[in-house]
Amino acid sequence: MGIFGFFQKKKEAAKSAFKERRVLPRWKISVPAKIKWEGRNDYLACGVNDLSMRGCSLVMAEKIPEGCVRVELNFQEKFLFDIEIAIIWHKEADSKQVYGIKFTRIRDLDKEKIFRMMQENFPSHFRKNS
Repeated sequence: MGIFGFFQKKKEAAKSAFKERRVLPRWKISVPAKIKWEGRNDYLACGVNDLSMRGCSLVMAEKIPEGCVRVELNFQEKFLFDIEIAIIWHKEADSKQVYGIKFTRIRDLDKEKIFRMMQENFPSHFRKNS
């Protein structure tokens, strides 16, 4: 190493690309839905890539307006959620807007509906590993 080797910049260890920090990991579902926010009169088609009681990942053609805090999320005309959100991250991929959404205010009734919707439409997420 020598005396000058001591001052050389050390190589950093390779860092993991993604570290899961969520308390409640999200269910991977990839389903169509519709979303409407304050000031919008009609629903916009979107896709929900994953979902939990605390948030989801959305893919859609339009950007969610900056400062938007309240949305209606509609699955199959059967499950409607009126929630307050925070946009945690946003990126554009393949001409689509992709968002990581955190639910900042969600009623207990809506949490129950999320759980019921998951049980009805995605029972494989609830099977025990034997």
